[in-house]
Amino acid sequence: MSQEVQGQPAQQVVEGLLRTGPVRSSGYALKLRRVANAALRELIKEGLTTAAQVNEELTKLNKVLYSYIVEKYGIPKDAVVSITVKYAVSNGRFTVKGVEADVYERDEILSKNVTEGVVRELALQAQQ
Repeated sequence: MSQEVQGQPAQQVVEGLLRTGPVRSSGYALKLRRVANAALRELIKEGLTTAAQVNEELTKLNKVLYSYIVEKYGIPKDAVVSITVKYAVSNGRFTVKGVEADVYERDEILSKNVTEGVVRELALQAQQ
């Protein structure tokens, strides 16, 4: 996608999504950086943005995510989260356009029932 600004050459605008997939809340920041660096590798090579600029924006985002995940809501380190980031790259800048954080809480009763059912169906010995 390109945009022309009053007689100036068209600027390339690239939009996309970064998804961490399910990850422990203690590791979401590292996973988000890895996903972003892998997804944006070609754009960085093409000179549409820089790794330093991307990492600067991710640092800001991770600080805000941390303030909610850990400080405000006290989500345990072993809870599973999934972060989705909508982004745009234009005029040499990586910009976060939207964020969705999904938090999954472990359900002890459901986990136990599923485990027991599978063990029973497969005629396995229960692990202690």
